[in-house]
Amino acid sequence: MGNIWYGFKKFLFWAYERGSWQYDVLCAVILAFIFFGPNQVFHSADGNQAAPVFVTVKEVGIIEEGAYDQTLSDFISRKYNRKVRARNIEPLKDGEGHLKGYLVNEIKQ
Repeated sequence: MGNIWYGFKKFLFWAYERGSWQYDVLCAVILAFIFFGPNQVFHSADGNQAAPVFVTVKEVGIIEEGAYDQTLSDFISRKYNRKVRARNIEPLKDGEGHLKGYLVNEIKQ
């Protein structure tokens, strides 16, 4: 029982020498968790909150006023490789009134 407790304590406090096989195993376990672990672990609990996204006219083209939501949702979904829904969209114009792009303030999955 003492050896099990001693081994657990070394594992818990990472008390292995660098370059030992135990150290290498612990590093491999951590890397395996990072690369093969579930994606939900690395995303925030409130996945609906995202930073505003600016989409330029060069990227998506000029969009008709009624088609903002669907066109920008499709574009952002392709760009970030996940299904999203764009809401609260503002067309942004420069000082001369030319359309520069679109600011998407709310993105929902």
